[in-house]
Amino acid sequence: MLSILVPVYNFDVNALVHELKRQCDDCAIDYEIFLCDDASDESIRGINREANFSGNVKYKQLEKNHGRSRIRNLMAREAKFENLLFMDCDSEVVRNDYIKTYLDHCGSSSVICGGRVYSINPPADKKKLLRWKTGKRKEEIRAQVRSKNPYRSFMTNNFLIPRSIILSNPFDESISGYGHEDTLLGFELRRKNIPIIHIENPLMHIGLEDAEEFLTKTENATKNLWHIYQNKRLSLAEMKEIPLMKTYFSLKKISGDKMIRSFFNSFQKNIRKNLLSENPSVFLFDVYKIGRMVSYG
Repeated sequence: MLSILVPVYNFDVNALVHELKRQCDDCAIDYEIFLCDDASDESIRGINREANFSGNVKYKQLEKNHGRSRIRNLMAREAKFENLLFMDCDSEVVRNDYIKTYLDHCGSSSVICGGRVYSINPPADKKKLLRWKTGKRKEEIRAQVRSKNPYRSFMTNNFLIPRSIILSNPFDESISGYGHEDTLLGFELRRKNIPIIHIENPLMHIGLEDAEEFLTKTENATKNLWHIYQNKRLSLAEMKEIPLMKTYFSLKKISGDKMIRSFFNSFQKNIRKNLLSENPSVFLFDVYKIGRMVSYG
């Protein structure tokens, strides 16, 4: 009935798997939990391998990193059931009825997005404040708000999708590394008139990166977004629906790419210094993303 697909990369998934198993067993359903390790460090692979998950848990280890799009397509092809529940490995289940809530939507022809939340309390490790702040501000969004722009609000961390739909509309594997594979899929689903329904069934993101790592991933994401724009993967109208691109187009109209690039080059060190500090600014983080993106042009 339900395939739970968890791409794993450098994260201990023991607690997550045990909670998912408990809820699925309580619901008395046919299910599988498919863990696919995307060439993690051996220390993490050892922890997850030695957990010796039993019963309905399948563990597969890849020797070469596939990336976010390719591994999800692979798992969809190998999944056992028609209802696929994708989730990020660095997640924590926060509702006792998490699985039951999704079961109520199984069998529909829609994509169901449960959302994401972050801890109420900021992390003790100040190096992780930037990730926590941006997550709280930009990703922790109630279903009612997400539903106003259902396709633009699509995220891959926690969603239910019929296997037939994802096989017909796979993730774009030309998008490498971190960032915006969900953007492309969201717009593709809209073109195909496949409904996305947002519900209040979140997972908590607990795998906060430190600021240095998060900025590196952000730089890759902005590079992917610039690639999408330059190669016309989305129409101009669609690009303008993406908040970062909307801001970019407004700035470009006023000053042009050259002026944006010059401003960013002048202040990049100071902006980065703030983002790596114990009081990072989410506003400056957005400035940093636009500056990095334009630098690829």
